[in-house]
Amino acid sequence: MNRVIKNYSKLNSSLQDEVYMGYSEGELERTAFPYKGKITDGVICQYEDVIYLIPISTIIARRSGSSDDIDDDDDESSPIDVEVEEDSE
Repeated sequence: MNRVIKNYSKLNSSLQDEVYMGYSEGELERTAFPYKGKITDGVICQYEDVIYLIPISTIIARRSGSSDDIDDDDDESSPIDVEVEEDSE
């Protein structure tokens, strides 16, 4: 099973809705992981055969309309068995 650190805004819209609902209702497991050179709080979401680590700050930024993290193309990963999914543009 792949593990991917992914910015919330880079998820497809149906997965964004699922993640936001789970986050809002407290149903997603929380964890801390390295993201952009810092340890950040995030949530764990499993979808199909991928486990996503999603920084909470990117969920809040996207849902509040802030553009701080929205256009950020750099997804960083922990050196421990985590893959970064590249966005094709």
